[in-house]
Amino acid sequence: MLYITILSLYSQACFTLETLVTSSKYPRGLTRGIAYGQWAYWCTLGMAAWAGIYMPAGGIRTALIVTPVFPALLIVAVAYWVYASSDEYFRTRLLKSAVVTMIVVAFCTLVYFFMELVGYPRLSMVWVNLLGWSIFNLQMLYLISRSR
Repeated sequence: MLYITILSLYSQACFTLETLVTSSKYPRGLTRGIAYGQWAYWCTLGMAAWAGIYMPAGGIRTALIVTPVFPALLIVAVAYWVYASSDEYFRTRLLKSAVVTMIVVAFCTLVYFFMELVGYPRLSMVWVNLLGWSIFNLQMLYLISRSR
């Protein structure tokens, strides 16, 4: 009986033990965590922009302006955790997505620099930061969904 149970675990094609685990490598809430972290970053960034324009100078304004740092640290921590717990192929893909993000941000800032010389208004670095985090997180979500 035990022999039949063990024998059924081996595949017939290559005599390797089949995996009984049906879950993926990453926890189920990982994509939701990345999406919620990005959403929290957008919300705190909007709050900081609002505080910088409409609130008088003081401790509350300073606290609201510094608040986007915390979701950004959360996003960095999750990205590092995913990087550390993945294999070499996924690490390479994650590093490539970081490089793509850097190229897109550099290209957009260069183009807008020339647009400012032509006469467009100056753009806040908040928009560049928002673009960079959004592109990187979208690529990371795509990589995680493809690896499942």
